[in-house]
Amino acid sequence: MKKFIFALLLTGIGFAFSLFCFIYAACNPWTYNGIDGLLGSLLGTDLLVPFAISFAVLLAGLFLAWREAYGGKR
Repeated sequence: MKKFIFALLLTGIGFAFSLFCFIYAACNPWTYNGIDGLLGSLLGTDLLVPFAISFAVLLAGLFLAWREAYGGKR
């Protein structure tokens, strides 16, 4: 049960930071060396690496929660 709660917290933190990066980049349109759209906004606001890290944390939390809930016996 402790691992499941940890996984849910990890998922929540990853989701919150990913959502912040996404909304901040979407609200600040930017053209970065001819790249526009969401990728250009993430590059222009220097949020591509934090977005990638927080999205990886989100996916890791989801995987751990799934494994804990449906992983079977160990």
